[in-house]
Amino acid sequence: MQAFGPPNEGPFQGLVASRIETYGGRHQASTQSTPGSLYPRGGLVLEVPKAHELEMRLHTFSMFGMPRLPPEDRRHWEIGEGSDSGLVIEKSWKELVPGHKEMSRELCHQQEALWELLTTELIYVRKLKIMTDLLAAGLLNLQRVGLLMEVSAETLFGNVPSLIRAHRSFWEEVLGPTLGETRASGQPLDPLSLQNGFLTFSQRFQPYVLYCLRVKQTMAYAREQQDNNPLFHTFVQWCEKHKRSGRQMLGDLLIKPHQRITKYPLLLQAVLKRSPEAHARDALKAMIAAVESFLRHINKQVRQDEEQESLVAAAQRIGPYEVLEPASEEVEKSLRPYATLDLMSPMLGVGPEHTRQLLLEGFARVKEGREGKLDVYLFLFSDVLLVTKPPRKADKAKVIRPPLMLEKLVCQPLRDPSSFLLIHLTEFQCVSSALVVHCPSAADCTQWLKKTQQAQVTLQKLKAEEYIQQKRELLALYRDREESPSTRPSTPSLEGSQSSAEGRTPESSTVIPHLVVTEDTDEDAPSVPDDTSDSGYGTLVPGSPKEAHSPLSRLRSRAFRRDPRLTFSTLDLRAVPLRPQPPDPQAPQRRSAPELPGEGIRKGGSLPRVDLPAWSEEGDRTPTGGDLVVDTLHRARLRGQRPPSPTHADSAGESPWESSGDEEEGPLAWEPPSYTPSRHPLRAEDMLREIREELASQRIEGIPEPADSRPRKLTRAQLQRMRGPRIIHLDTPLSTSEV
Repeated sequence: MQAFGPPNEGPFQGLVASRIETYGGRHQASTQSTPGSLYPRGGLVLEVPKAHELEMRLHTFSMFGMPRLPPEDRRHWEIGEGSDSGLVIEKSWKELVPGHKEMSRELCHQQEALWELLTTELIYVRKLKIMTDLLAAGLLNLQRVGLLMEVSAETLFGNVPSLIRAHRSFWEEVLGPTLGETRASGQPLDPLSLQNGFLTFSQRFQPYVLYCLRVKQTMAYAREQQDNNPLFHTFVQWCEKHKRSGRQMLGDLLIKPHQRITKYPLLLQAVLKRSPEAHARDALKAMIAAVESFLRHINKQVRQDEEQESLVAAAQRIGPYEVLEPASEEVEKSLRPYATLDLMSPMLGVGPEHTRQLLLEGFARVKEGREGKLDVYLFLFSDVLLVTKPPRKADKAKVIRPPLMLEKLVCQPLRDPSSFLLIHLTEFQCVSSALVVHCPSAADCTQWLKKTQQAQVTLQKLKAEEYIQQKRELLALYRDREESPSTRPSTPSLEGSQSSAEGRTPESSTVIPHLVVTEDTDEDAPSVPDDTSDSGYGTLVPGSPKEAHSPLSRLRSRAFRRDPRLTFSTLDLRAVPLRPQPPDPQAPQRRSAPELPGEGIRKGGSLPRVDLPAWSEEGDRTPTGGDLVVDTLHRARLRGQRPPSPTHADSAGESPWESSGDEEEGPLAWEPPSYTPSRHPLRAEDMLREIREELASQRIEGIPEPADSRPRKLTRAQLQRMRGPRIIHLDTPLSTSEV
């Protein structure tokens, strides 16, 4: 049984201790061969020509220097003479400060700490240049003549050139100006001048993230090449003995970036310890916090990469998913697409930065129900427990039970100290399955219970953190939408609905379809409304010859072209009070919106429900009942005359209405003729037409309604009586109240 614990949680331990393996840099088998031999482990004789050529090339490099590489290679690898001329520094800060003898002891210690920061920076950059100017340049020159072609310089040195560029920029923009100011003024080094550079530490040294992620592969690759490639081993030995290397080993050079990036907080803390000024201490604390935050980010990335590699290795050990025994080949074929287990998938309800980890594994015996004990091999992951068949040698473990999710798992110890009970629950918190696990010993049983409970607590904590984070992001999203006026949905107001109807576009606002009309005056359209339009229902009389060319139709189409969202359904308009017509009958009439009720109209709803008013006309005896059809017919018979309207032919080809004969252009001018009852009773079609004409005359002619009239609304029963046996097609959905 093997237990896997989490990596070191120290702030910077995971970056070096858990990631960097000890690498001596020298060939361990050199004692097996004679000094100067190219074949420490007995290389093939066939390599002698290449080995001789390699020795000759390296001797030439030592005598006459390294040949110049092509410009593109020099730029990529930061190889060049004279590019580091500015990276120079005096032996001591006292050479720059003439009055150092009069300075206090504490201030002198502060200058020593700052000077160490500057000098170690230059030393580190020069060591990085050894990897490029000596190792990389030598390898590339040898590959140009066909030697060491199997060695990859990119894999061996990673993104070291990017590190060099970052540190050169850091020196030129931060450390160099601080040193130059002291040189020019003779004043002590000022720690405040470093603040802006260290506060942007994470942006400046971002290449370290990639280098730290690849360093394990880089170290393994260098070790493998030195162990298995005698020619490469000879080349590395020549580089390590070169005068420019300073006796630095390849392994030591590859570790230097990690050592340097973790040393910055220590250097700044040494300066902080010797800085008594409050403002300087505050600035240094902020710089230290910025550097440590970046180091934590690197450690987090490294830990996630290690966890991912560990999960890949564990997933490769688990084989087929065979939790069911199919009854036939047909059933087996249908189950095949679902007989897979993907351990690389993210954990449910947990942030993507957390990776599933193998926490514990080992042999056990399980008993389910009254069946006998079964030998199994258990895998405990961060969120699931797998029961597999014990693997044989190189075989993979076969999953023989459905995965047991930890959030639905209950572990209880039994009287037997080496056994415990596993209860798996469903979403309804009822038992799905139960297993009695018999461990090899009581200590193993205790460890399984402890690890499982710890994993459950950790999983619950991670899910709670992810839930809180999602809520915070959602609240931030809503807050941004509220603060941004361009994305806020617009709710039309009662006062500004008419004036804003023209300027809005469907892309920029959300339109709530209430009553939408137009206030524009159409000068081209005649002022006389068309009687063939149904002002009460918003439909045209069937068979009307002027359906497509009536003035109201032209007005409607013109307004609809101006704003396609507008609708002229007069079914909603008839239930609100009307504005009186202009007193001048010759003036062009203005088509405007009706006065809206006092209460707002709810979205998706209808106008307020009101009681039917008691109708009254001048000198008429009007029933006060609630039947609109009866009231309208009664008034139509009592009024005696009808306004002129185009002839509507009924099914028999006759017109049910008598025209006044003479019509004048412009506003309506008519005398009420006497009403003669029809000799034949009106049919249903004629009755409906009469009702529509009556409503149209009230709407279009502007016949004043009683002062105490209130907005009306049809009930379902009234609408059914008005429809009769025919179906009336409306241009907009009806909004009626319940009976």
